[in-house]
Amino acid sequence: MKFTDMDMLQDYEKDARMAVLAYSLIQTEVIDPKLRLIMSEAHNQAAKAQKDAADLVLSRGDRP
Repeated sequence: MKFTDMDMLQDYEKDARMAVLAYSLIQTEVIDPKLRLIMSEAHNQAAKAQKDAADLVLSRGDRP
């Protein structure tokens, strides 16, 4: 099976979306304030990556 660039981009968008969920879940389990802040930043960065990838997929006429 041969994957296209769009397939890879859509897969990246999905993985970034899953990272957003995972970091959010981990943040709710953490008690240490500094570690919670780190998880919050990881969540924000993953959300930004997901949005950028989704926007790129949409601009190419496909859907994430």
